Amino acid sequence: MTVEDQFHPKLGILYGIDPKIEQLAKKFVGHLNNNGFCNACEELEQKVICSNCRENLESFANNIYFYKGITDNIPQYIDNPEIYFPKDFPSLDYLVIFGIHRDLLVGLPEYLRDKNIKAVIIPIEDPRWVPPGLQKQVLDGFERWGIQAVFPKPFCTLNIQEDEHNKIGFNITKRFNHIIGFINYFKIGRPKISLKLSENGRAIEESSIIRSAPCGSTYYIIQQLKRKYIKNGGLDLSLLYENISKAHSSYPCVASMQKDHILNDSIFCIGDNLIKSEILNALDHERVNKYKSSCLVNPHFS
Repeated sequence: MTVEDQFHPKLGILYGIDPKIEQLAKKFVGHLNNNGFCNACEELEQKVICSNCRENLESFANNIYFYKGITDNIPQYIDNPEIYFPKDFPSLDYLVIFGIHRDLLVGLPEYLRDKNIKAVIIPIEDPRWVPPGLQKQVLDGFERWGIQAVFPKPFCTLNIQEDEHNKIGFNITKRFNHIIGFINYFKIGRPKISLKLSENGRAIEESSIIRSAPCGSTYYIIQQLKRKYIKNGGLDLSLLYENISKAHSSYPCVASMQKDHILNDSIFCIGDNLIKSEILNALDHERVNKYKSSCLVNPHFS
């Protein structure tokens, strides 16, 4: 047995006062627990029997050591954040924080500095949760105490490498190997999928979710796309995009539709575009493989 096989990270979740924030926290935990969580097939227009696409998805229920809302008697302004942080905070490897009060975020690095936390993940599903200046201030605080941290906006942009949504010094600490460990262990973050098309190449027949959006929407969206025609001659992008957006909205995604001035788009639309991009990437990969097996050259969508 390898060291990696023996690793059993302890995960904690803190969430804020808004019901939508608690809803997101529950979705995240529900996806990790994988216990009666999904009903995508029941909602399909075709009324198909559940294909058990999540049956091989591991339950991480035993990794969740802490789940708590900071919701009681929170004033508009907080001078002493330590008063409101949990007194019974356990030893954890990772802490995920959803939408807590801004003044509590300011005090978070100091509160966690002696807790031996490996990494803190603070998703931003609404631009009002963490303004850019506050994000930089808190990130610098985590750097000061040697705690790895990331502010994925939205949660499903969390990736194992730097990219347009994960920039060192802006929303992720200089070192993020523990964050990569979090992504790889729980198999969540920026969606990564593999698809198999039907013989006529016009519909998704099978899928493998290598990495899911943290809320679990990736499984739902792919199930909603299965057996639906995605091509009409060439690739029918408008039909495909319509079906993806419909499934993404129906899940539903709880990210804000309000425009984020850093992203120059809504956080919801960023998540929607990410899953569309990954599905197109998976379809292209499948198309390329089909062409390779047929010894044809220059494979591209018509």
